[in-house]
Amino acid sequence: MKIKKLLFVSIVSVALSATATSVFANSEPGASSKSTLSLSPSITTNKVGTKNTAEPLATVTPSRDGGISILSNNLVIQETNISASQGTWERSWSQPEDWNYYRFYVNNTTSTSVTVQIQQNGYTQNYSLSANSNSTWTQNAAVPGDHKIVVTTSDGRKFTGDVSVRIADAPF
Repeated sequence: MKIKKLLFVSIVSVALSATATSVFANSEPGASSKSTLSLSPSITTNKVGTKNTAEPLATVTPSRDGGISILSNNLVIQETNISASQGTWERSWSQPEDWNYYRFYVNNTTSTSVTVQIQQNGYTQNYSLSANSNSTWTQNAAVPGDHKIVVTTSDGRKFTGDVSVRIADAPF
C-alpha cells in the first residue's frame, strides 16, 4: 500500500512540475528580478536583470472557454549577436492598421550605456539602457505606418547585443 501511495505522489509531482512551466510572453526564464515601470500612458518597461532573455517565439493566452489560444502577433525584427561597428544599429518595420501594440526588447552586451529610439510619423521617443543590461518596453497605442528602432552607444563604441520587435493586434 505504501508503494502505491509513493508511486501516486511521484506521478502527480511529475505531472504538476511538467505543467508548471509558464508559456506567457511576459515570463522571463531565469530573470533575477522583474518590475513594471510606467514610462508614459502607453509605454511600459519590464526590467529583467542582466540575463539574456530573448523574445519568445509565440504568445499564448488563456481563452474565454478555458482553453489556450494564440494571439495574432508577429515578430517583425529579431537579430541576435549584433555587432554594429560605428555604435549605431537601426531597423524599420511597418505597423499595420488596427494593430495597436508592439513590444521591443534590447539586450545591451556592451560596456557602455545605449539610447534606444523609436521613430514614427515624425515623432521620436528615447529610452536609456545601462551597460550590460536588457529591458523590454511595450507600446499600447501604436499608430499605423513606418516605424524605426535605433540603438546608439553613448560614446560611439561598437554596439553588441540582441534586438527584437513584436507587433500584435491584441494586448500582450
